[in-house]
Amino acid sequence: MWTKTCIAFIIAFLCVIVQYNVICAKRILAISNFPSYSHQISYRALWLELHRRGHEIVSVTTDPINNSSLTNYTEIDLKYFYNHNFPEYKTLLPYASVTTASLKLQLLEVERRMVWAALHILNREVFKKPEMKKLYAPGSNEHFDAVIVAQGPTVSMNAFAYRFNAPLIGISSTDVFNHLRYTFGSLLLPSHISNWQTNTPVEKNMSFWRRLVNFYEVWRQMYFWANEHTVIEDAIAKEYLGQDLPHIDDITRNMSIYLVNKHPTFLHGKPEQPNVIFYHGFHIAKAPDTLPENVKQFLDDAKEGFIYVSLGTNVRWEDLPNNALEAFVEAFSALPYKFIWKFNPDLLPKKFKNILALNWLPQQSILAHPNIKLFIYQGGQQSTEEAIYYGIPLIGFPIIWDQIYQVQNIVRLGVGIQLHIDNLSNKSIMASIHEVISNKRYKNQMEHLSKLFKDSPYDSLQNAVQWIEYVIRLNGTPFLRNSLGDEPWYQRYDWDIIGFLAIVLFIASLISIWALLQIFRFHLRLLSNSLW
Repeated sequence: MWTKTCIAFIIAFLCVIVQYNVICAKRILAISNFPSYSHQISYRALWLELHRRGHEIVSVTTDPINNSSLTNYTEIDLKYFYNHNFPEYKTLLPYASVTTASLKLQLLEVERRMVWAALHILNREVFKKPEMKKLYAPGSNEHFDAVIVAQGPTVSMNAFAYRFNAPLIGISSTDVFNHLRYTFGSLLLPSHISNWQTNTPVEKNMSFWRRLVNFYEVWRQMYFWANEHTVIEDAIAKEYLGQDLPHIDDITRNMSIYLVNKHPTFLHGKPEQPNVIFYHGFHIAKAPDTLPENVKQFLDDAKEGFIYVSLGTNVRWEDLPNNALEAFVEAFSALPYKFIWKFNPDLLPKKFKNILALNWLPQQSILAHPNIKLFIYQGGQQSTEEAIYYGIPLIGFPIIWDQIYQVQNIVRLGVGIQLHIDNLSNKSIMASIHEVISNKRYKNQMEHLSKLFKDSPYDSLQNAVQWIEYVIRLNGTPFLRNSLGDEPWYQRYDWDIIGFLAIVLFIASLISIWALLQIFRFHLRLLSNSLW
């Protein structure tokens, strides 16, 4: 009797669990088409966690996992985006990688002339991809419960949310972009230290002239965004999804939430739109991979300690100007420390006993090694997070885009110093290394920052997953939108009122001056008559 009852209860319980999973399991389209490995790994952990919780994932990515054991996990492979073999790319070849030519461009010009132009091509390629055409074809019965798009100059990708009648969720591995602040109706702060998208990095107590120049350049970029980039992106989306598609800005403005990769310790206090959700450290492994034997032996034998050197995946050392490569080689070979260097060993002038150069290195495993003294890097967001997590002081050598802003932050926080590409020498490199290693305040401050990074009131990954599931349950969260996004730019900032008051005050000033002149002339006539 009891046995049958228990069996029936177990069967009923299992049925409830199965039914719960069927009801709660959702289908999610995740698009991240920017060809940069460091960006992609920031998102991958989120896709895998959503999949682990029972959701079906269709990932459009330049860095597929290619794990056949993952069921209900489909990848649309865009890794050929790294090859730059499209006919349209020929006009961008001087800037398609980090070359001397691209290094001469200021950040906002890199965005407009290099990144925006490249993404027009890559975004169009996503629409042309046969697997994608099959998904969005007019007769397709494909359904998605949410569309997650890596934001940037990729706004045409946001149109897939409208095509599948699904909530749009944005994600970024860097920071909140100014153009999204503008689209959402959030405040642009051209002269505030939190603004990373400026030609000249902002700082505290800037002069009026610097603030004026930043104001002009940032708003000029917003003008080009609204009148050049989004016009092309809107045309791309309509070309493939139909002319009845709403304007791409209207689709983007209805984004439910925007997930942004920034830890509070690395942020400047500033107002944000209500739908921004910050996350951090998705890509950091709880248990780093085992080091290759040759690397492990080299690091274990570093009795004086070792220094790890890497400029990430987007920078080639041989392209750096001002004989930068030679300066680093001369400095490294003259110091008593061992150096493990993410660098093509064939480009070294000779073999050095204290330098191990390899084309690829397991970065997190190296940063976790107890003999490490210092990390010399380019200022990438993901590398910064890893260094903070493992408590490794830094020397930043920023090259492109947001890297100088990241390095400015590590200097501001007292966990590292900056090398400048314009006045680099072997002496400045050696002096910087000596300063960071010998001055314990850098290490102590980084260890303090590491504690703050690891100690969080909630799990960042689970928080992001729960927000996504929350959006799916409600089929969108329009109540999180900033209503200022619907207002014209001049009403958002009360420029029409300020202009009106300025005109009124100007007219009042003219009237007052005229009245004073009349009074003065009247008294002058009286005085003249009295003298006669």
